[in-house]
Amino acid sequence: MVLPILKTQYVMKNRSILLSFLMILFLTGASLAQQNSGTMNAGTTANVGKESKSEFDSQNQKGAAAVGAVSATGAKLSSADQRLMLEVAMGGMMQLEVSKVALQKATNPEVRELAQAEVDEQTGLSAKLKEIADAKGITLPASPDPETQAMVTKLQSMSGVALDKMYVSESGVKGHQKLDKVMSTVESNASDASLIGVAKAAHPLIKFHLTVAKQIKDKR
Repeated sequence: MVLPILKTQYVMKNRSILLSFLMILFLTGASLAQQNSGTMNAGTTANVGKESKSEFDSQNQKGAAAVGAVSATGAKLSSADQRLMLEVAMGGMMQLEVSKVALQKATNPEVRELAQAEVDEQTGLSAKLKEIADAKGITLPASPDPETQAMVTKLQSMSGVALDKMYVSESGVKGHQKLDKVMSTVESNASDASLIGVAKAAHPLIKFHLTVAKQIKDKR
């Protein structure tokens, strides 16, 4: 009689230990899932401005494809077209450099989305301008001008909400307003087909980013 009783007690004890172990695993897994969910929610956003994230991404992809499809020709640029090309390149470089800082330091998910989109846009535009410049035997500036460097330095010294507001205002709104004006000038006054092609390809996304930046600014 003693052996069956001991055997039963042994089985029950093992079952109790197993159940306790499974409960610990369950609670640990639930806690990690909750933490991961919180981390994801803190770093992502369903909207960028008034645009859904999917629509925002779609517009960025269309813009990148349009710029990438522009053909570079070897035709010589007039002095006026060279000045316009330089203006586009320097304006894009400012947007790129300040957006790199914002991408690293911004706290608002929508601001980070805008900064990432701007980095992608201006990286693609810069590569296309270089391709065109190389085809025409022109050298574009490889480093930021003093105005751009000053803006980068200022943003690097900031953090939190102040940095978010500064970036959206100076790059998101004012920077895109400048590029909007430059692209309109290129489309109206330039004579080179490649330069006009870049302006027409990039302009819709510039306008889109300007609209989104204004929407984000109005939320804050």
